[in-house]
Amino acid sequence: MLRSIRTGLLASVVFVGAPALSSGGAAAQLQDQTQISPTNGLPNPYERVHPWGELPTGPYDERASFIGAEQGPDGNIYLLGRCLQNSCTGRPEAPVIKLDPNGRLLKAWGEGMFDFPHGFAVDREGNLWASDQRGHQVFKWDPEGELLMTIGRKGAQGDPPGLLSEPTDVAIAPNGDIFITEGHSFAQGANRVSKYASDGRFIMSWGSTGSGSGEFNVPHTIALDSQGRVFVGDRGNNRIQIFDQEGTFLDVWYQFGRPSGIAITADDRIYVADSESWGTDNPGWEKGIRVGSARDGSVQYLIADLEPTASEHSGAEGVGVDSEGNVYGAVVRRRMLEKHVPMGASGRSSGAQASGAQQQGQAPPHVTHVATRFNSAPDGRGLAATASTESGIAVLHANFAAGDLSDLARMQRHARHVLHALDPAEGSRGPGLGYGLIRAAEGVATHVELAANTSGASANLRTHAQHVALVARTVAGRAEEAAAVAQQLQAAPSIRRASPLVAQLRLLMYQIAEGSDVNGDGQLSLDGEAGVQQLEAHVYLLLVGETLPRVLR
Repeated sequence: MLRSIRTGLLASVVFVGAPALSSGGAAAQLQDQTQISPTNGLPNPYERVHPWGELPTGPYDERASFIGAEQGPDGNIYLLGRCLQNSCTGRPEAPVIKLDPNGRLLKAWGEGMFDFPHGFAVDREGNLWASDQRGHQVFKWDPEGELLMTIGRKGAQGDPPGLLSEPTDVAIAPNGDIFITEGHSFAQGANRVSKYASDGRFIMSWGSTGSGSGEFNVPHTIALDSQGRVFVGDRGNNRIQIFDQEGTFLDVWYQFGRPSGIAITADDRIYVADSESWGTDNPGWEKGIRVGSARDGSVQYLIADLEPTASEHSGAEGVGVDSEGNVYGAVVRRRMLEKHVPMGASGRSSGAQASGAQQQGQAPPHVTHVATRFNSAPDGRGLAATASTESGIAVLHANFAAGDLSDLARMQRHARHVLHALDPAEGSRGPGLGYGLIRAAEGVATHVELAANTSGASANLRTHAQHVALVARTVAGRAEEAAAVAQQLQAAPSIRRASPLVAQLRLLMYQIAEGSDVNGDGQLSLDGEAGVQQLEAHVYLLLVGETLPRVLR
């Protein structure tokens, strides 16, 4: 937690109101987060500075997959990376890196200590803390890299006091108490918060697997505000839960997206890195770093990821803020460290980033319909994005249907929601866009083929259009099969008849979203096995080949 933060720029803008989440509202949202509207399209008063920093791992394109970035009381910037292979197992590189405020390399350490670096924090005394998720340990060093404490035993997964289970992050209270989130294996994970005293003595744990208050599904990140409240990024449930330091549940927030990292400054500004939204896990939400107030939950800004609607890449997982108000995004899969400077502070034009896109070519109309704009779709969005959103909502409700196999009414209610996302009846209402995955996927196939048949279409467009159309028709066909199962489930007279249909519907929805290797050859064929994720990937390939912005929206 930082002692000071520049607030002039950020405090001068009016907040965007957060969804009303009183205790009653919060309880309702615990059952269905799809009722929260995505906080997209917010202002971004930052410029991206990239590349930044001097590292021991060589040229920029050989840098580590970063997972953490923090400023210490000494003003230096500390980074946590995953060596050069998104894992440090057997690697010689040092995962902990110390830079001065200008990005000059000062020191690096931690070689051979980690399997999979994950969480990162700096306490008030300037000590560094890091978790090794797969090594099941948490380490504490002084600012020069001297090891001061280890919690857990390397390679031994288990329960406190002596062991940890997949520690994902760590936060330190002003009195030195240590809070560790555990669990990265969804339902099979520990899914808890463990609290230790400053000397490493175990105090307590709270939490279990689930979606209720005080339950977790991959508690991925943790931070404390000025009041000492404990903010837990409950990533698998697409929410932040707030507790007191004894584990008493206080509130739940969904407006910050699917949280991978949280930073809270001394003035209670909250920065939440949403690295995994947009795909089936949180459809319709763009990836990026959301900035707002830890006091009232309002969301003010969105520092959009470079690929906010790309399902095959994650955005920044770790987030840190320095005393000048600069925001650091630690991006794992693209192997980047991004520095975001308040607008004007870098001395560059605020339009610098937009100029590249403006210089690129203009998309043919039918490619535009697929990628970014189709007037008949909800909000005029592109057909591929519409298909992705409807698919994600259908997956969520297929999961909800399987949540309690003793409740026939619940199973049938969520089957109705799945059907609405796949193929809504005229005049029907329910979660989703009301357009339907089947209609959107068929539209993608139609319009991409029209684009390929246009006079002057490039060889790239003609080739990738065939691939996109094949995948889109595969998705539409499998979605029709899932819609038929959902209809059967709605008509099931008993739990005994409904239960196997629920399992079938859930499997089909995951196959639609992610693809399915039906013949077991280790590959996903475009015709018959690919899903929405592969559909998006091939649309991106088409756009890149046409030198168009790599955007689906």
